[in-house]
Amino acid sequence: MSSILPIVGRVAAAPALRIGDLARQAGKSARAVRLYEDLGLLGPAHRTDGGHRVYGDDALVRLGWIDKLQVLGMSLPDIKSFLDELEDAATGPAAMERVRGMFRTKLAEVRAQVDALEALSAELRDGLSYLETCHDCSTNTDLGGCRACDHDHAIEPPLLITGIHRGAKGSD
Repeated sequence: MSSILPIVGRVAAAPALRIGDLARQAGKSARAVRLYEDLGLLGPAHRTDGGHRVYGDDALVRLGWIDKLQVLGMSLPDIKSFLDELEDAATGPAAMERVRGMFRTKLAEVRAQVDALEALSAELRDGLSYLETCHDCSTNTDLGGCRACDHDHAIEPPLLITGIHRGAKGSD
């Protein structure tokens, strides 16, 4: 049986997931789950009488949280350090102020990344617009001939186009 639902008297306890089930649901390997537990990022598993690790739904939430922090650019040691800082806070409000500070910093970083990606997106659109005008060029033109193209493209080539030939072997 992949999931265990222990029964206490006639009342069902919270569902528990074996490590493999937890790992699959979280898109992780069982090895990663063990590592997170060893690093103190994931609460210790309960053990069955047979010694198997079992986790509650809170472990799935925690793994999702770790994933989000990693997407934000935090390494596992960074996450551990962040957790340690929260645990060292004297009060709940002090801990939450640290969370707010980290969120503000990460939000600024994400916004900067979005701005950079939007600029890159515009550059790609401009590059595609420029390249659409190349359909009229002779099919016999070699790549080096593109550098000296006198075809009217109606727009200036963006850096993603001009950079193809600049600094290349045999170019100016």
